[in-house]
Order: sequence, then structure tokens, then C-alpha cells
Amino acid sequence: MTRRLSEQEAAAALARAVPISSGMPMPRRPRLVLHGVDPNGATLEVRLKGPSLVAFLSTTCDGCRELARLVREGVSGFEVLGVLRAPPDGLPNKEASSFMGEAGHWLLGDDPFAAFEVRAAPFFSILDADGTLVVEGVAFGGSHVTDHCARVLARAPRPDAVRLGVEPD
Repeated sequence: MTRRLSEQEAAAALARAVPISSGMPMPRRPRLVLHGVDPNGATLEVRLKGPSLVAFLSTTCDGCRELARLVREGVSGFEVLGVLRAPPDGLPNKEASSFMGEAGHWLLGDDPFAAFEVRAAPFFSILDADGTLVVEGVAFGGSHVTDHCARVLARAPRPDAVRLGVEPD
């Protein structure tokens, strides 16, 4: 179960955050073979090939329904994979099925979240043809994500946001 931070908790968290230098080492390379289950509960292995968009979503996330449409309809030039945590009561699951719809490429389970070091939805990761992570960030809607995809295809990606870290004591 997730909960939203209160205004005071959010302000305290941001007050402790400091930008991490943009002189970061080469982008990390997430694992490109992901394991989980399909929407019916059958074991599934997904190999990301070519430019890929991985959308980390949740059935309890207000904005994730719009992002699920990207998975169902696709994004030109990209293999699109929708990722959800598996429902605790197992699959098939009526709520998850309704959320995913009839189309798209979906993988459910914790492994993709671990492979990309994603802790919560809504989040997106864009990989180039070599499997290098080019852009990642919180997904602020479908157009936000597709704009990043277009910049990656144009070979002009830009970071979505400055990474935040904890200031040492």
C-alpha cells in the first residue's frame, strides 16, 4: 500500500535533498532480460532489444491510466513494455486486467523494478538500441514521456530532472 506525503513531510524531504553533480559516470546499464509473469499468470521472460520504453505503472496510481495507453497503443520507434507489480491475490486479476486492457506488452512482478532500480510508479526508462539507459524519470503524463522518446530518436536526449541525494551530515 502506498500513501502520499503530507505537505510537511514533502517539504522536509526536499529540504534535505541536494543535487548530485551532473558529472556523473557513464549511464548505468540495466539488465535487459526481465522475468515475471504475463497478465494471465504464466511465467514470462522479456528481452529488451532495440530502442525501448519501459513504463513502470500501478493500478492505484491516478496518472497511470493515461500512461497505460502508451503501452497499449505503442510509441513509434520503440519497443514498449508496461510493468506492474503482481497483485497479491494472484492472476488473473480483474482490476489488473481492466487496467492493462487487451493490447500491449505487459510484464508483472518485482524483477523489472529491481533490474532498473525503480521503487515506485509512475516511472519511465528509455534505452537506446545498445541497451544503454538514456533517460529515466517520473512520468508526468503521456506527452511528457513521448516528448522524451522523440528527443531520443532525434539523438538529442536531455535529462528529465536533476537527481537528488541526501546531504551528508
